[in-house]
Amino acid sequence: MGTAREDPGLPSAFDALWRSGQIDRTDLVPLSYESIRLILREALPGPASNDMAYKLWECTAGNPLHLRELLYSIVEAGDVAYAEHAWVWTAPLRTDRRLTDLLVSDIGALSGPERDVVDLVAMAESVSLSLLAPSATDDVLRDLVERGLIVIAEYQGDQKARIGHPLYAETLRSLLYPRRRRELFEVLPEPVPGRHSARELCRWVDWALECGIMPSVPTLLAAGAAYEAFSQPSLAAPLAALALQHQQLQVPERIVALLLSARANRDAGWSESAEADLASLLALETDGQVLAESVKVAVARIKADLRLLHYADFDGGLEALATVAKQLEPGGVGATELAVEQLSRLGFGGRHAEVLTAYGPQLAAADIPANLILVAPYIYALAQSGRAEEALELAEISVKLVGPEHAEFPLLRASLMAARFWAAVWAGRPDLAVTLPDYVEDGIQRHLSALYQTGAGYICLFFGAWEQAVAELRGGLSRMGLSAPTGLEAMAWAGLAQGHAMRGERQEAIHACQQFVLLAPAMDRSVEVDSRYRILVTKLAVGDGELPQLTEDYTAWARSNGLSHGVLVGLHLQIVLAQPGQRAPLISALADAASAVQGQLPPAMMAHAQALSDGDPGAVNAAVAALSQLGIWLPVSAKGLDLTRRQQEIAALVAAGLSNKSIGQKLGISVRTVDTHLSHIFARAGVNTRAELTGVLTATV
Repeated sequence: MGTAREDPGLPSAFDALWRSGQIDRTDLVPLSYESIRLILREALPGPASNDMAYKLWECTAGNPLHLRELLYSIVEAGDVAYAEHAWVWTAPLRTDRRLTDLLVSDIGALSGPERDVVDLVAMAESVSLSLLAPSATDDVLRDLVERGLIVIAEYQGDQKARIGHPLYAETLRSLLYPRRRRELFEVLPEPVPGRHSARELCRWVDWALECGIMPSVPTLLAAGAAYEAFSQPSLAAPLAALALQHQQLQVPERIVALLLSARANRDAGWSESAEADLASLLALETDGQVLAESVKVAVARIKADLRLLHYADFDGGLEALATVAKQLEPGGVGATELAVEQLSRLGFGGRHAEVLTAYGPQLAAADIPANLILVAPYIYALAQSGRAEEALELAEISVKLVGPEHAEFPLLRASLMAARFWAAVWAGRPDLAVTLPDYVEDGIQRHLSALYQTGAGYICLFFGAWEQAVAELRGGLSRMGLSAPTGLEAMAWAGLAQGHAMRGERQEAIHACQQFVLLAPAMDRSVEVDSRYRILVTKLAVGDGELPQLTEDYTAWARSNGLSHGVLVGLHLQIVLAQPGQRAPLISALADAASAVQGQLPPAMMAHAQALSDGDPGAVNAAVAALSQLGIWLPVSAKGLDLTRRQQEIAALVAAGLSNKSIGQKLGISVRTVDTHLSHIFARAGVNTRAELTGVLTATV
């Protein structure tokens, strides 16, 4: 067996043998991000965060050998820690003997000019060919490209060289002594923001600091802003601090640095430091420095976020915005933006009726980019009031409207995508929730990794992949535990509670419910109607005796807040819990609620309720299966059957109408394994067919 790189490819003699059919050829492709996530699930004793999987994929470019060695390396170094719910990579990439040994064969035989090129490119992230030209001939560059050590690509009209493998760059840097680093540093000029990529800029600043050289204030601030855009506030904050200590710092730059520091400290979870930054900013005004209106608006936003997220003080957050708004010109851009900010935060506090009332007048009052931040809370309010299909249509349009003019709202697209996600779910369209609309990526908008992984967990919930849902939600919670509060922690616990319950993990489900209750006072109430419903479904699965009263209270709460979607699902759950003779009046109320809600859920819930009332097992089975297709999974009763967790998962999927092949695909096991589990389930349930098993499992739902 032999191997050859894609570039330059097979030697001509081997190529001829392959073309003549005398030897076989297998093209190996790098591991995908999803493949690495699956590998981590098997390699680690518990779920890994998405961040860890992505970082491994990015560092190794999917190379299986490099993945193995890097994973061994970071585990042995103690850089992988279990953060409450999942494994996370807690330290920067550090090289050791394992990783340097991978490079020996590739760099050991390099000539002097070749080594100069790879060392410089490794230190600088990427280097223009015009700067390499004096020492690197075409033959040197060609040889390095053929070996896979460097790659040449175009960036904004300039041909640049970068290290061919991400892991090699960090390893090469670790092999260079300080004097050599300084020699190489002198070769490159200071990067210019705009002409050089953000990664190049950050790498140059890090390199300068490693060499004991202080970059200029504009360069420090530009690199800090880049790290902020990369969602790395813990790296942005130190650069802002260096800028504030710089001897050449001017007052306008001090304002920019303090705002950068306040945002970074807020996003990193360092609230006291953020408060100190804001106090320093306001002290400038006390000392006679005039702060621009845009600066005051930015200060108000940061204050509101701190009150809302870090201190769970919703009213205090609104007051922070209102106080600054009173200091600005009435009807001016700043005052209008803060009015929009106040309205946009009402949804976070669950005041959806106010959002519905004020949305139209606010849009009519002024045409400013900030108006788009109102759309997400309006989508939530619209969907929960029963108009989910209208909300989904608005979300599809709004995601595409995000542009460069919304740069000061870097999480705007993420918030709209999340609102679209929930609108699709409440419209009974989980298939749309998992797809992404077309939009133009601009490099300005960013997302929260914890929110992304939590969303992945909810998608698994909608499609009945309970084991994967639990892993994803635990991963999302682990990331939340390492960053600033988001208000989404309670939502993640609600989903985790349902995932555990559907797997038959009773104690874990109860614990997750308890965590939800603890975090509920500080939760983002945009999706409270869904989170509270999932807690009720979990209590149904674990047999909570207070569930009937809790469900009545939920329905009354939803009705009093104008949440027609909550009234619908609450009444449906009351019918599930009711005795046969008590269902008729509830069905009449459900019909009224269904008439006020758009989407596919109302008729499906009506069909299930009617089947329960009629006592028709076949119709109940069909209705349960129909609800599961819409993402509504009611726990099946496996009491007395003594099923394992895997068997309970399979039993629930059988009750939902899935074939053995579909069950195998969903759980990642073979059809034969499903057949074996199912035969054991049949024996324990005393049945012979899938229909009989479904009847046993859905007798109470």
